Amino acid sequence: MDWRAMTERDLARMDALTRTAHEEYWEDTAIFAACFRLYPAGCHVVEIGGSELGGYLIAHPGRFDTPSVLHVPLERLPEPADCYYLHDLALAPVTRGHGLAGKAVEIVVADARRAGLDTIALIAVGDAHDFWRHQGFALLGDGRVDPAKGYGDEARAMIRNI
Repeated sequence: MDWRAMTERDLARMDALTRTAHEEYWEDTAIFAACFRLYPAGCHVVEIGGSELGGYLIAHPGRFDTPSVLHVPLERLPEPADCYYLHDLALAPVTRGHGLAGKAVEIVVADARRAGLDTIALIAVGDAHDFWRHQGFALLGDGRVDPAKGYGDEARAMIRNI
């Protein structure tokens, strides 16, 4: 069980996983399809037994001042990019505890470097703040995220320099 590049075929299998992994913050697969169309190099999955997805990772070049809006598909990548934006990381319960989240962060670091970017940004939701701190991320300023972005009051913008 390990990460691999996402394919078009994987998009159709993401719906159940996003709803399971992100009970409050799941997004329609059209959001991920837009990211895949714009930047397939940042899209990765974990497959279980050749038929079920056990995880996905979506990232792309972005900007600190224009984080993604929940439930709104990207029409184009923000330019000029000043960070590598970790859009989403999800793992099914069966794949948790196997080091896949840490490997996903390593993939994002490598992808960011290949894209020529030295900072990774994300919006941490739910109870994921401590996980991201453990992965080397810190609050961006006070971390507050514009409520219009749809992420909820506990959401925090975080960054990691690489």
